[in-house]
Amino acid sequence: MIMLGFCFTVPNFILAEEITIVGTGDGVNILKAVGEAFSQLNPAVTIEVPKSIGSGGGIKAVGTGKNQIGRVARPIKDKEKPYGLSYFEYARYPVVFFVNKGVRVRNLSAEQVCDIYSGKITNWKDVGGNDAKIRVVRREDGDSSLKVLRKSFPGFKDLTLTTKSKTAFSTPEAFFIVEGKANTICFGPYDVAKGADVHVVSIDGKGPTSAGYPSFGHLALVYKKENVNGNIKEFVEFATSPAAHEAIIKVGGVPL
Repeated sequence: MIMLGFCFTVPNFILAEEITIVGTGDGVNILKAVGEAFSQLNPAVTIEVPKSIGSGGGIKAVGTGKNQIGRVARPIKDKEKPYGLSYFEYARYPVVFFVNKGVRVRNLSAEQVCDIYSGKITNWKDVGGNDAKIRVVRREDGDSSLKVLRKSFPGFKDLTLTTKSKTAFSTPEAFFIVEGKANTICFGPYDVAKGADVHVVSIDGKGPTSAGYPSFGHLALVYKKENVNGNIKEFVEFATSPAAHEAIIKVGGVPL
């Protein structure tokens, strides 16, 4: 009897991995750009940046073990510190004022912005635009961009926002309103504004990436040290690398 021998070769498969980073709606395009740059160097790894659940939502999801890594646009609050999370900043993002494309105004002084948001100025003609009522859109009190303005924008710290304003409760909603409603103005992260159908307004002649622009927020990753290893650890380290810096700058962020 003839015995036939067979040699089986087990192929070396590269296991794909998806890393989901949950949290804030601010800086999403910056994080996506960093993720894409990382995936170019690590083709088997995909960085997923889902819809916003807020910085607080991201901290809770990671703190309770639902997710391994989150994204935030503010520091960890004292009440959140029992989660034992690490906070790792990787970029800054300009907080900008943007208007509906029908608004002709392209520059405002810091004082004019404050007068608009306090309700002192109510018509675009008073700041060089058309004779039209200014429709003011703001964000909720806990919003990261509003907190940045309160902290750094001249005159905004103790400003009482006009009651004749509409509140948007998420970054996508804010841009949706301004894109679709004539004569509107709102504020939010520059990386999102760059890709939206709006005009970004310069402040005292300075654009968002100019030296001396007044308002920047900070973007960070949050995670439990003991749970971060493998590709997640490599991504965290990559986020402040020269390759990540290049990606951040392209979408309007400022690398650290």
